[in-house]
Amino acid sequence: MPALLGPTNPVPGYDVQPVKVTVPAPTDTTVQNIVDTDRVTRPDQRTEQHDTGDSTGTARYESNYMTFLQRLRGAQNLPDTFMRVMQWAGAEVASGIQDGFAKELAEFLEFIRMDESQLLAFLQNQMQSSSRFAGTLFQLLRDACRNSQSDLLRSEILNFLRRYSDFSSTEHLESKLLRATEDMTQSLPSPWAGQVSQLLAQLQNGVAAGDREGNLNLLRKELFPLIARYVSTTHDHGRARSILSMLTLDLARYQNGEPEGLIRSFRHLSASGILPDELGRLSDEEILRLLREADFSKASRNNAFADRMAQLTDRALQGQGGASVQEAFHNILTSILINESVYMPLKHLMVPLEWNGKHMFSELWVDPDADDGNGQSGGERDMRVLIKLDVETLGSFDLLFDTRGENVSLQAVCPKTVTPFAGSITQALSTILTRNGLRVGDVRVSERTRPVALSEAFPKLFRGMSGVNVRA
Repeated sequence: MPALLGPTNPVPGYDVQPVKVTVPAPTDTTVQNIVDTDRVTRPDQRTEQHDTGDSTGTARYESNYMTFLQRLRGAQNLPDTFMRVMQWAGAEVASGIQDGFAKELAEFLEFIRMDESQLLAFLQNQMQSSSRFAGTLFQLLRDACRNSQSDLLRSEILNFLRRYSDFSSTEHLESKLLRATEDMTQSLPSPWAGQVSQLLAQLQNGVAAGDREGNLNLLRKELFPLIARYVSTTHDHGRARSILSMLTLDLARYQNGEPEGLIRSFRHLSASGILPDELGRLSDEEILRLLREADFSKASRNNAFADRMAQLTDRALQGQGGASVQEAFHNILTSILINESVYMPLKHLMVPLEWNGKHMFSELWVDPDADDGNGQSGGERDMRVLIKLDVETLGSFDLLFDTRGENVSLQAVCPKTVTPFAGSITQALSTILTRNGLRVGDVRVSERTRPVALSEAFPKLFRGMSGVNVRA
């Protein structure tokens, strides 16, 4: 009991024996979660640093970018997977593929049976539909953004590009909005689902009529308040709320792509003087026509391969083709999404085809600025292209091109059965390049002992390692 009646105030701690505290060393393995005061660490003593697994010895750090690199390295089996899918045609019984899906797969494979002229048109369409910001207008904007010292001007350019990206994605965004709203009807109890179904019918009519403003008002003023009332009333924070979050993101892009805002942004760029005077004199209708008729927009509307591939993948992921088909298309979709990541600085194309009765699959990665845009002679820049080619009965090939203007060097790695003909292959490749007006430099052919890794062909993939860790 405290000496409350004592004549003097006691000295704190005077009658308490001192406690000896032993601080464990950071290297003491018998004690867990030791805090080392000499450096900043996690509570579980992880240092965030790992081995890269590549020959460069570059440090790896857990981040969104590092996660992308890890998944990219694990998604390099696309040629094998796609070749297996193409060889399933006509083997429904042996592979266990369901009849309905087998018919659709056969139609898809019939679509990729090509001759030389069809292959050229196919490649051109794939190149154009994969380059949203291609053409003279966007090259002007790219140069102005690179050379301008004005943050305000660069902000104006980026704002226009964002608006154009959303404007050119109108059909895609509308289909996502419709699909998400339909999913919402399947996630709500019947009284609420009935109300959403009515709004879905109105939205379908608005999309068919091209009434963007009406669609925006319907979503903002009717659908969103309805789902908000449902969540607040039922406290359902499950699938309906998740779909609403996705709807919010798509709605923001749909609104950002309004033609009025795009035209206004275009006018601002014209007033800044970075665009030719004749573009500033275009009417609003002419501006929209110019942007709608860009190579990317036209190619996207005519990309039958992408449409067929999306339909086939959707059915496969729903399990309509069986477990093996579902797994194969899951791997294909994963690889495609990784190569379309915002972290991927390369253009990616895939070319499945049947040529002279043989199934072939090719992937292309293109770096149009291999020298980071520092071309010297006449503005020419280095470009690097990696082509992976898998040919039925022959095997896998890797071709690595380096170009500057009309000068081309080539490295080819081939299957062991082909390398005895290295001299003939070298001569044939040189002849092909020369016949197409290119000046041939070094051409080397060697045996393919292992695949050429993307990190080897394009070292710039690892430059994000010096960025800020943004992982949540």
